[in-house]
Amino acid sequence: MALYLCALVLNIFVSQTFEQLVFYIMYIVLTETAMCLKTWTNYRLFPVIWSLHETTIGTSFQPLDSYEKDAQDRTLRTFNRLYYIYIFVSHMAAFGTGSHLFSSEYRMPFFPWFFGVPYGPDASLAYYTIFAYQSFGMYFHMLLNTAGDTQLCYWLQMIGLQLDMLANRFRKLNTNEEFEKSFVPLVLHYEKVYRMLLRVERLFSLAYFVQFSVSGLVICASAYQVASMLNLNDFSRLMNVFYMMSMTMQIGLPCYYGNEVTLKSYALTKAIYSCNWYNMKRSNRKKIQTFLIRTNKPFAATAFGYFNFNLPAFTTILNMAYSVYCLLQRKASSNI
Repeated sequence: MALYLCALVLNIFVSQTFEQLVFYIMYIVLTETAMCLKTWTNYRLFPVIWSLHETTIGTSFQPLDSYEKDAQDRTLRTFNRLYYIYIFVSHMAAFGTGSHLFSSEYRMPFFPWFFGVPYGPDASLAYYTIFAYQSFGMYFHMLLNTAGDTQLCYWLQMIGLQLDMLANRFRKLNTNEEFEKSFVPLVLHYEKVYRMLLRVERLFSLAYFVQFSVSGLVICASAYQVASMLNLNDFSRLMNVFYMMSMTMQIGLPCYYGNEVTLKSYALTKAIYSCNWYNMKRSNRKKIQTFLIRTNKPFAATAFGYFNFNLPAFTTILNMAYSVYCLLQRKASSNI
């Protein structure tokens, strides 16, 4: 892994055109940087990650009735579908590197320079060896990248699911007896879910700050390569299509699940107000009022306190990528 990343970074300093540097080297380097941060986080903070997974399967996170069980099953089915789509697209992007073998130009799938080792028609063994090394290296890195993204999305959807369950339990509080029995445990569970969100945020804050910072440029570079396909029979460019889709999902899924957490946090406040509080005694009504003040600030996951995990952040990144893409296309057209 260290050798692979070293060769990739050194390619930045090898003499090449600006287009090759930006659209064939830099966008891969930026993606690999975010991947390294996620992997380092998983390795260094594995006890925290294990603790979070234990929390999600603990008794306090389990459904209490058929409504909550159905909600859990629906949520997990949706998560699994999106996960399989993401994994499929990522695998197609990785396997698409093999399409370069059909080219007569002896091109490498990712970076052309490999410690000065010559390759080409007169050194085909070196070419196929380096090609296989780059392909397997990128496939391994793809698995690390998708594993980190899947973990974050899983935790965010579990937090959203717990907010759904809390909303259901608060709506069912109809009498003073039910309230006095359930209110304190529900508030404690709410705080437990909130602390889990803070732990998840601290865990991946730096990695996703970098991910969000570079995603617009990575998507733009991929889109530019796709749009510049002059030969529709050149299957080596097919990798760029799936790579662009994979990078879009890589930021789209965390933003979607982070947005769901915020929306369900708002819905919880409405659910608390929807319970039979007006028929309860005064002390219980005051407790509800106090807790409503607490829930008025919705849950919101951020990356380093700068990028929010929500759909507006996702559309902002796509707008930036599209703006840079249009600028590059206009510049390319003026040079013709």
